Amino acid sequence: MVLKKIFGRYEESYDESDEYVDFNKIIEQPKTEGKIVIKIEKLSGYKDAEKIQKEVREGKIVLAETEQLKNKDVGELKRAIERIKKTVVAIDGDIVMGPKSVLIVCPNTAVVSRVKE
Repeated sequence: MVLKKIFGRYEESYDESDEYVDFNKIIEQPKTEGKIVIKIEKLSGYKDAEKIQKEVREGKIVLAETEQLKNKDVGELKRAIERIKKTVVAIDGDIVMGPKSVLIVCPNTAVVSRVKE
């Protein structure tokens, strides 16, 4: 009965004598069909560029944190960004270094506005 008051519905498999509640049974997974997916990744090495390229080819927007690689090896960061950039150009996407060293990589279905207000 407590669950019905909190969540507005009562899960039949719940027994009040249970010690815990499995929220995975109650909360539905979000549906991504027909929506643009945004992935958050870390670009911590040149090898991570391949994973980002794959995500963008699949039509996902990628926000990649680059601060760690920037502090470690700027040359490797430049090589990784150039590798990603070649894929972005090939698929007619968009790539921008955003604030706080976040690389924004978009497929051809999205574009990053560069207008500052």
